Amino acid sequence: MHRRRPRLPRLVAGLVAGLVLLALFPLAPAAVAADTDYATSCSTRLRATPSMAATTLVTMPTDTIVTVAGTVAGDAWSTTCVTAVAGSTWFAITAVNGTSVASLYGVDVAYAASGLFRLATLPPPPPATFLEGIDVSRYQNTISWGPVAAAGKRFVIMRATLGDTYLDPTYATNRTGAWAAGLRVAAYHYAKPSASPGDATLEADWFIQNAAPLPGDLLPALDIEETGGLSVAALQVWVGEFLARVTERLGVRPMIYASPNFWKNSLGNTTLFADQGYSVLWVAHWGVSSPSVPALNWGGRGWTFWQYTNCGSVPGISGCVDLDRFNGADLSALTLGAAAPPPVVPANPPPTLSLVAPATAAAGSGDLALSIEGTGFSPGTSTAYWNAQPLATAYVSSTQLQALVPAALLATTGTGMIVVNNGAPGGGTSAPAAFTVVPPTVAPAAVVLPRLEVGARSALGLRPAAGYTTTSPKTARMGTWVTWRFTGGKAMAGQRVNVLMATRVNGTWSKARTVTTRWADTNGTVVFSWKSSSATMVYARVQWPGNATYGVSTSRALAVAWKR
Repeated sequence: MHRRRPRLPRLVAGLVAGLVLLALFPLAPAAVAADTDYATSCSTRLRATPSMAATTLVTMPTDTIVTVAGTVAGDAWSTTCVTAVAGSTWFAITAVNGTSVASLYGVDVAYAASGLFRLATLPPPPPATFLEGIDVSRYQNTISWGPVAAAGKRFVIMRATLGDTYLDPTYATNRTGAWAAGLRVAAYHYAKPSASPGDATLEADWFIQNAAPLPGDLLPALDIEETGGLSVAALQVWVGEFLARVTERLGVRPMIYASPNFWKNSLGNTTLFADQGYSVLWVAHWGVSSPSVPALNWGGRGWTFWQYTNCGSVPGISGCVDLDRFNGADLSALTLGAAAPPPVVPANPPPTLSLVAPATAAAGSGDLALSIEGTGFSPGTSTAYWNAQPLATAYVSSTQLQALVPAALLATTGTGMIVVNNGAPGGGTSAPAAFTVVPPTVAPAAVVLPRLEVGARSALGLRPAAGYTTTSPKTARMGTWVTWRFTGGKAMAGQRVNVLMATRVNGTWSKARTVTTRWADTNGTVVFSWKSSSATMVYARVQWPGNATYGVSTSRALAVAWKR
């Protein structure tokens, strides 16, 4: 086994390094006493060596306190700092604001032009004070929040959303429980970047809608751990668009969570966001005594939150939990509005489930759209589950939900149990309804209906090679569920599509209206189910929401879907 040679204690190593450096750069005639505190008189660059060409470790703002071990000779410098100054002596600096440069920047001694300082009249700040906290998601299951607070935890950062469709099923319960226990709370979004136009904005909107931060909460957070296949430049753009959208809608700049290696390798170690005022870094660096801070010590600001382990033990939580530390003793600067308890929210009713349609599907039939009927459904909290696995769920009304069963759950024959859960406060889980996956059969020839010709440009700005058609069986009576399938145009692949319908009742046609929103699969196919209780004929068309470049694109014609 390879073993590293023992290291000298840091103090001894620092003294040795200092002696070597002082030998290389002899003390100037006006050498200062070792370990003297000075304050910057203006914005000052701290460099790796006493050279104008050396790497800048950080730009220190005015009144930063540094500890000086001595002066050394180096490159000539001249500038204006209150007055015109020039010289060739440099301060050998061992600490900034009371924290060693070794822990901040990984060097034992750093350097700055001596003419940019004045003798400090105040001592450096005392050693940092920390507050302890945790971050959680559904993987922590049910949490007893009283013991968490009693264990000295002061804040919790909890996952609210992932991507543009997933809502963490424990978020509402965790939020209510943590507030009741006196913990400060913040919500985070786990990013799933992609190259789809507007993806960052879509994810930001999904996060804001479901996290719903309140006065007294801490700043919301972007958790960036995946590239989604994007290049460094493209991922920087994606992160910028997400942050800008949250800032626009909430009026605050969110914090950013990342590991040092991910930020350096996948985001080019950019200081762009720190420079734009996104000053709060939540850094993930496990198993070290002090975290490495990317982006040149986050633009000289250092870390604000530090996730220092991914497997801590906390009373009230079974199993591992992430442990975090706040770099300070006062969270008020990171608080939204005035601290206040959350408003009293009426309890959600327990849901009931009366109908799932369709109730069967052939194995290997692909993604399936379900319509779920019952009572007590609640916007933002009702989620459908298939054998305990959450499904992408859209609220239609208090008596109807729509959910998408992914093809992977329909790959083999068997029975799935579907339930609906309403989150806290109140809420509960409905009785289950069975769904059967049957062996595939040879289906009768589909009725091919008129082609839906798309407009000049889709949301991707491409003209499809073919138009879109829809096929569905005719129904002999009203109130029968019909599955709709739009196919034929590759430009729809992976896009969100609105489905519009017009119905004829007693010989009169209604205006076309949006009845659902669906995501096209990778083959460009959109599937959903619908039934009518009064219409004798139905027409449908598809519409792409579009973007600022290409605008909305709608199919030109309505297709006959079915009639009694």
